[in-house]
Amino acid sequence: MIDRIRRWFDSLKNRAVVMVVLLVVLITVTATVIAVSLGQSELEAQARNQLQTHAMIIADDVDEKLAERFDAITRVAAGLTMYEEALFSRAQVILNRQTALNSLFHRLYLINHQGHVQAVLPEDKPARGIDVSDRPYYRQTLQQMTTLISKPIFSRDEGEPVVVVTAPIFDHSQRLTGILAGSIKLSEDSFLGALADLSIGQTGFVAMGTRSGVILVEPFDHPELGRLNDNSPLHQAARRGEEGVTVVPMSSGGKRVVAYRQLNQAPWFVTVSLPTREAFEPIRTLTNVMGWAALILLILFIPLSLRMFSDLLYPLQRLAVQIRALHEGRQERPEPVGGGREIRELERTFAEVREERQAARQELEQKEAYFRSLSERAPIGIIQTDVLGRIEFANPAFEAIVGQPLARIRNQPFLPFIYRPDQEQARIEWERVQRQGEVARGEQRLYDPRTERIIWISYMLAPIQTPDRALGTVCVARDITHELEIEAELRGARARAERILEVLDEGVVMTDNHGFISFANPTSWPFLGSQSTVVGFNLFDLVRVTIDGSDWTFDDFRCHPQVTELDAVMTNRQGQPFEVELTMLRLDGEQAEQFVFVMRDDSERRRQEERLSWEASHDPLTRLSNRRGFNSALASLLQQETREGNPSVVMMIDLDHFKPVNDNGGHLLGDELLRHIADILRSRVRQSDMVARLGGDEFGVILPACGVARARDIAEALRVGIERLILEDNERQYGVTASIGLTAITPADVVAKDVVARADEAAYAAKAQGRNRVIVFGEHDQASEPLIRL
Repeated sequence: MIDRIRRWFDSLKNRAVVMVVLLVVLITVTATVIAVSLGQSELEAQARNQLQTHAMIIADDVDEKLAERFDAITRVAAGLTMYEEALFSRAQVILNRQTALNSLFHRLYLINHQGHVQAVLPEDKPARGIDVSDRPYYRQTLQQMTTLISKPIFSRDEGEPVVVVTAPIFDHSQRLTGILAGSIKLSEDSFLGALADLSIGQTGFVAMGTRSGVILVEPFDHPELGRLNDNSPLHQAARRGEEGVTVVPMSSGGKRVVAYRQLNQAPWFVTVSLPTREAFEPIRTLTNVMGWAALILLILFIPLSLRMFSDLLYPLQRLAVQIRALHEGRQERPEPVGGGREIRELERTFAEVREERQAARQELEQKEAYFRSLSERAPIGIIQTDVLGRIEFANPAFEAIVGQPLARIRNQPFLPFIYRPDQEQARIEWERVQRQGEVARGEQRLYDPRTERIIWISYMLAPIQTPDRALGTVCVARDITHELEIEAELRGARARAERILEVLDEGVVMTDNHGFISFANPTSWPFLGSQSTVVGFNLFDLVRVTIDGSDWTFDDFRCHPQVTELDAVMTNRQGQPFEVELTMLRLDGEQAEQFVFVMRDDSERRRQEERLSWEASHDPLTRLSNRRGFNSALASLLQQETREGNPSVVMMIDLDHFKPVNDNGGHLLGDELLRHIADILRSRVRQSDMVARLGGDEFGVILPACGVARARDIAEALRVGIERLILEDNERQYGVTASIGLTAITPADVVAKDVVARADEAAYAAKAQGRNRVIVFGEHDQASEPLIRL
């Protein structure tokens, strides 16, 4: 079929008809595009508004479900204040009483502070004792000492994709005794399961993902908790915290309108999608009508075009018949064939080519003699044989290889010069070259009977043939005996080096310039998730290397001449993470580059540094970040701020009437009040936000990509929560209120203290206007006298 189509297009007549057809199609398409563009904008606006409303409803519903579970598990954990022995001696009984929590979560767990599961609800004996100390949600809970919502993971007891909500449990001395955890099965209809089957219109759908790049809900088949496509501009915008409506291409072709919206309770986002073909159905109907009209026009026009171009190209067919007759000798000189100027020019060109062909034949004979002369002076061996394998010509370089002159070996079969064990294979190779007309390359052994010496050569064997018959072969050979001896010595040196590397304490892996492993000592096998050799595998198929939160590929290492002492995390195919100190060396060889990776277990040092870093950046009383951590996070945000989408917001909170609490109730009561206020702040902000105690009764909150309107709602919720907090001591009640100032980060902000100063000014404006209120910088009375901070 393909050959028939190719022959059909070889005709100039058929090509011309195709060009005319394409012109008609182009005119039709242009008219259709103009008509479509007139109505598409209005239909797109309607689709955008509809999808944006759906996205908002779905996001609010999931937020409400997460908030309900977050608040419930926080209240239960706060009510389990008891010492560790009492808590875990009746752990299962405590869980069995949590009927309210059991209706909200798929499973409940009580975990001790060493990370071992002590009780499970519903009861599951195999699940008891599971070690979750390596889970990120366990480590974050220990670090932040507050209720957290984890990233999506696979549960170890059931292997299901879940989200875990964890709440720390303290004893009466505010010392951590354990963790209450509840898993939410993502596929449950009461949570996200129903979203995959939710349809928008006829073919639209709902999807959900996390800012860390994990798919939560998608209506198509995919691996559970698969990865988002980071090349999609939609996913990139959603993972930056943006919201809106856009039009994106579909993998199956066409485009779709997508609305995306962020969740408040977790760093997730929801997308609602509707193919444009459904939104633009009226436009498609118009396109079909115009397409049928064009088809009818083509059916009428194609026969007329074929007839017209046949008449125009008839002289060219006569010229082809005449050229064939001249070539076969049935005609001595050309005759006029008529037709246009182009055909007459082609006729003259053919006559000139015939004359040039005769001259080229004479020149070829001269070049053959010149080739023989050059071959005699070539530094590599050249030998020519006839169709029976007899030597017709050998240059001096080949005479030196075999140690015999041409006069002695001329007309002798070439095969006896091959080492006897290799003669049969050499004969088969020579016959294949003769028969198939291909070029053969390889290495071969020759034998010199006078010196009993075996000679290794690298050869290229090519046929000598005309279109009608084979004339023989020509072989180019180079003596590589000495090179192979050197290679054998190098292999011995490599073997000795590998034996030394096998006894080192560090893992050592050597790869080629494509990442395929050529050597790995036994120390490296656990890092790669293997119990035996991994030679031949690609290193970066076995492990994922993460440095400073970014995955490094082999190309990232290859662009550096050397990498030393990198703090990296290597995760093998079994999902085991190893914290290592990684060094990469590049070895430049004559044949190709090689790369040596040296890995040393670095987990203990990092645990110590993490503990010291946490203590340096957190307040010991409230376990919130301190001023140092707050300033560092704000400076980092200013460097990363893209200035697109919702702006980030900084909130300053100053407690009202806190001094009387300390004076009348004592500092212990004041400290207790500050800890409760810290719990309120943690529970009412988003998981991506940062809360810090800046000193005394002053707190700060950083809300990335939040927007002023949403930040105001969060601040109002914090103000109400603080106002409702009442502590009793000696039959007296104590409480405070909060004056809160907000400011948005602008494109002009580069220094953290300028942003903090604006938020401080808004907080003092709140105090000046009567306390217990929220003020956004720039919205307080500009006509009032400047505030003086005492």
